[in-house]
Amino acid sequence: MRDLIRIAFLLGLAFASTFLLVQGLGLLPEADVIRWLEGLRSIHPAWLIAGVIALLVLDLLVAVPTMTTIPIAGWLLGPVLGGLTGAIGLMLMGSLGYGLGRFVGRPVLARLFKSDDRLAGIEAAFARNDLLTLAVCQALPILPELSAILAGISRMHPLRFALGYGLGVIPFAFIVAAGGAASTPDDLRPAILTAIATTACLLLLWRMFLRHGA
Repeated sequence: MRDLIRIAFLLGLAFASTFLLVQGLGLLPEADVIRWLEGLRSIHPAWLIAGVIALLVLDLLVAVPTMTTIPIAGWLLGPVLGGLTGAIGLMLMGSLGYGLGRFVGRPVLARLFKSDDRLAGIEAAFARNDLLTLAVCQALPILPELSAILAGISRMHPLRFALGYGLGVIPFAFIVAAGGAASTPDDLRPAILTAIATTACLLLLWRMFLRHGA
């Protein structure tokens, strides 16, 4: 468990540093993202869909605010197509994170630890709440990328990963996109309230499952 916590802490620190770097340098400001996506829509809706998916996948490397991108997708594409686009983007990001953890992160750890027992301990620690962690990973920033990479490092079965991750991110994408679709540039309350309510519900589920497991 200690090794898993250390790895999670280091990965979280790395993701947080990209967020601070992006914010500090003024990269990817919300207004520019909106203008860029609107420009893609003016060319063709397919370009807009590709742009939203690209932003969500980019979140694996550079902190991109999901709670901004998906509501914008809902506003520009509608609740159904926006939700579907968001779900595809999140699943792709998670799958890439899983592959990165499994095929890059695990070999690196194997060289660092030089102990099969320690790697087995990481697998056992993550497996205790693997589906729960993936299902509610959208509750907090950084947690989706972190969870996906840890699932790969722990050699979680790919189908089990897809089930757990999809169970969380697909409904999340459609709900948040619906909030964006109900909003207007002059009234962002539906998107904001939806984001707050979704996060609160996921955190509540997390606490309930932890208490039940205890």
